[in-house]
Amino acid sequence: MSMSGSLVIGLDIGASKTMAGLVTRDGQLVQALQVATAPSPPEILAAARSLSQTLIAAADAPVLGIGIGSAGMVDTERGVVIHANDNLPGYSGAELAALDVDGLPVCAENDVRAFAFGEASIGAGAAYRSLLCVTVGTGIGGALIMNGEVWHGVNFSAGEIGYLVVDWDGEQPLILDQYASGPAIERAYLNATGGEKPPPLTEISRRAFAGDELARAVIRQKARRLGYILAGYATSINPEAVILGGGVPMIGALWWEVFEAAFRDSLPPLLRETPLLPAALGVEAILLGAAMLAWREVTV
Repeated sequence: MSMSGSLVIGLDIGASKTMAGLVTRDGQLVQALQVATAPSPPEILAAARSLSQTLIAAADAPVLGIGIGSAGMVDTERGVVIHANDNLPGYSGAELAALDVDGLPVCAENDVRAFAFGEASIGAGAAYRSLLCVTVGTGIGGALIMNGEVWHGVNFSAGEIGYLVVDWDGEQPLILDQYASGPAIERAYLNATGGEKPPPLTEISRRAFAGDELARAVIRQKARRLGYILAGYATSINPEAVILGGGVPMIGALWWEVFEAAFRDSLPPLLRETPLLPAALGVEAILLGAAMLAWREVTV
């Protein structure tokens, strides 16, 4: 059957919001809807089904399949969440592939890997066959693209750089996720300024651009350290390009320039020209990546 004019649904299930959209074969988002993520797994899946049915009813072309990019570690062969953190209580074991909407085929993937596949197929990494994709936000996530496909590893955790031990607090290891994420910048700013609780990252960023030297120093320090750490990881993986997304890089030049300088400074000479690219798909990256995974399923 002809795929032109047809659509798929991409779903992004995150800790705070669930977003669904109709997406064309070439990655155009035709229509999107979002709701706050429900408090329990059955309600989360019910909301995803409801959003999908609403989109199908509104679609002016056949909908061929559904792709889900979800928080948690996802067994992509079974379409099941095999591990989820406290941001989504009780979500481990959620059967995403059981999302029955008009009998359409469903594929499910971890959110960062869906982001990576989207950037690899229609985003900043479309010209490359191998990528290290990193998201720096509330946590630090990573995914690997090898030969144009997500490389999962044996337990679906390949590329999860957030678990790298990067420092020590006495005998307690500090992992990258705790060390250079958005909350890490907030904690460092609180330590530098004193006070009861840290302002959110957006406010720290605003203060930095308004000339707050402590805010600037904290952002630069975290950017520099992440640059050094990622250079080591990129050296061991040796991808064609590295893509960065998430809320922290969106601070802009103040963060990015320091990060990139440290990253390049720490790479061996042969790797120094490795392209380092900001993610291109924005807040819809996970939804679009999930949709592109659905397209791959229905066109094979």
